[in-house]
Amino acid sequence: MKCIKHLIIAAICVASLSTSRADLLFDNMSNYENSVPGAGIAVTGSTPNTFMGAGYNLLAGASTITGFDIYPANLSGNNYNALRISIYVWGNVNTGTVSASTPAFANLLANYTLTSTGTFSTGFFFPFEGTPIAVNPGITLGTPLSIPSSQIGLTFNYQGSTDGGVTYNNVNSLTSLISDGTPASVGSLVFNGYYRNANNEVDGNFTSTLRSLGGTPPPSNQGLGVRIYGTVVPEPSSMALIGFGLTSALIFRRRK
Repeated sequence: MKCIKHLIIAAICVASLSTSRADLLFDNMSNYENSVPGAGIAVTGSTPNTFMGAGYNLLAGASTITGFDIYPANLSGNNYNALRISIYVWGNVNTGTVSASTPAFANLLANYTLTSTGTFSTGFFFPFEGTPIAVNPGITLGTPLSIPSSQIGLTFNYQGSTDGGVTYNNVNSLTSLISDGTPASVGSLVFNGYYRNANNEVDGNFTSTLRSLGGTPPPSNQGLGVRIYGTVVPEPSSMALIGFGLTSALIFRRRK
């Protein structure tokens, strides 16, 4: 009887833990950081590039976002001692023709703004990552963000300050790092490419076509470098297995 009691408690614990779990929902930076052959990074030299965006397919069952790792890059020729970071999260990605009437994204779920002081010298990119890397986010949201599906759009804007955060300005080539060459290690990209504010958009959305790095052929798997963390809800088949385990334990107890 004692063993059966422990089995039932274990089944209940599994059901509780499996209802939701914190997870890495998307990652296209670990391949480069782990020196996987073919993985690369770049920054577009085309301007304006102060607002950059891309579409992301998260792990199936993703229900909330809880944090990010982000990668601003500074090739502006200027050194900064503070950054203002803006992250736009969109619930819909336009997979058709992008124009002023049908922009790249729709359904703005959240717009996060934060500041960071430090040394942001030209010629470098600056990882905002947690410890351990790819386990804890560099930027943690105060409240988990619910998402309507596992496909989202993200836009990043980085403004620089040279007076310690008194004033901030958009500057070309203070922009987003681009990952390319290998598929994302977690999740996938909606497109091979990215958006930039070629029409001088400043609302986090884009009205001009998808962009791509040059080359013959152009690099594959191009997207803005990011890790996205959040919560995954198991598919119904997984919950059915959990329920079967609990039911089996109860039936076995009654037979005894």
